[in-house]
Amino acid sequence: MERATVLLCLFGFFKELRPSEPFLTPYLKGPDKNLTEEQVTNEIYPVWTYTYFPTLLVVLFLTDYLRYKPVIVFEGLTLILTWVLLLWGHGVAMMQLMQVTYGVSTAAEIGYFSYIYSVVPRDRYRQVTGYNRSVVLVGRFAASVIAQVLISTKLVDYFALNCFSLGSVSIAFILGFTLPTAKKSLFFHKDANNTEQLLDTEQGPLEDSKLTSEGKDEDDIKGREESQTPDKTASEETLPCVRDDSTASADKKGAVEVCEPITTDFRSPWQKGQSECLTTLRNLGRSLLDAYRSEALLTWSVWWAFAKCGNSQAGNYIQNLWDAISPSSQHTVYNGAVEAATMLAGALVSLLMGHVKLKWSVVGEAVLGVVSLGMSVLLFVMATTQNIWVCYVCYVIYRTSYQALITIATFEVAKNLDKALYALLFGINTFVALGLQTLLTAVVVDRRVLATPVQAQYTVYGGFFCAIAAAYLLKSVVTCTYVGWRETWEKSWVTTTNDEDSARN
Repeated sequence: MERATVLLCLFGFFKELRPSEPFLTPYLKGPDKNLTEEQVTNEIYPVWTYTYFPTLLVVLFLTDYLRYKPVIVFEGLTLILTWVLLLWGHGVAMMQLMQVTYGVSTAAEIGYFSYIYSVVPRDRYRQVTGYNRSVVLVGRFAASVIAQVLISTKLVDYFALNCFSLGSVSIAFILGFTLPTAKKSLFFHKDANNTEQLLDTEQGPLEDSKLTSEGKDEDDIKGREESQTPDKTASEETLPCVRDDSTASADKKGAVEVCEPITTDFRSPWQKGQSECLTTLRNLGRSLLDAYRSEALLTWSVWWAFAKCGNSQAGNYIQNLWDAISPSSQHTVYNGAVEAATMLAGALVSLLMGHVKLKWSVVGEAVLGVVSLGMSVLLFVMATTQNIWVCYVCYVIYRTSYQALITIATFEVAKNLDKALYALLFGINTFVALGLQTLLTAVVVDRRVLATPVQAQYTVYGGFFCAIAAAYLLKSVVTCTYVGWRETWEKSWVTTTNDEDSARN
């Protein structure tokens, strides 16, 4: 394993080893901060969403332009600032500032997940991606287990858990400096020798929901290359070159030789950089439009954005819901154990989804509709129950269901996409999800608008997923009616080796 991969995995593990997170709400409402339920729910937590949304798009391009490492180090710094404020800050204003730094650090995670692609060979992308995402899950799982054991045995209090988290993110910050500096990036610092990495909208249209350059013959490719050769401009001239007659041979005295074109670029470095940036952005825009013209890709992307919005809202305020049902000041809480169970179940179902022999291109809409409906029912139960264990179980099932669907959506959106377009497409889908989440937070949660109590919020989130389910179930019924129910059923299952290869690809 390369040194960069090892160091990045260590960074990812320590930045996620934050045992205080499952008990953040009890800490804020406890004697250390002494904040009320309304202050935590309607004034403090919404700030994270408001910060994350506008910061993400800026960080998305800065990460590539700065070649990842500075953004990774910056993420470690903002995490340190977050826990410094959590430990020694007091009052609503300081906790809101804490949410600002945490929102910026969340946006900066882009650097962590994309850095490795610039320092390892392309044929190892799948392997190192598995490493990076696995250590994140291991770090979160370990943090949840450690937190629950320490709190249940009363060995430490919430303040000590936050000290533990500060130490862990400080180690991650130091590790960030040891990472090798990337020499290239996906968009602004491309490797000219790696043609696979260059994002070129002339490579071919989107065919059958896949971006592919297969099927082009050599003459077609050669023709494209010739057609892409730029015309000579005023700054590029072919100048005559006269030989020195005293040194030239007798038969070539006075002959004029045409030299190679001399290109003169009078633009300043700032103008060159600006031109390169605009060209890159134009190419990315055209590539995105081509991608979203695929109906299948658009179907999965729309579900991705809306479901991620609703899931993030449900996850952000779940501790508030648990505390409203079973106050931490009066009962023993098992937030860490529940979060650990959720991550373990999510990891297992993600692995299982890769072995389900269904043609998602055929049954995907129906599955999205049915499971989304089940998720909405679980949210309604969580909103109305007064039994904390019922709420715990519903939450684990809900998050596991979401993890199953998001795994399917991930490989359906990503299959056969160019790596550069893959990263950008997922970034745009996440940005759309955050836009929806910001709107939902501003209307439902913010104290200046509805200031909805936490249990009523989950009724809203249940209705949100119910609307998603209705849309996809309706689309599935229309599609099946048009194609034929019997034919749809027969095409739903992978029955041959070719079908299996097709489903995987």
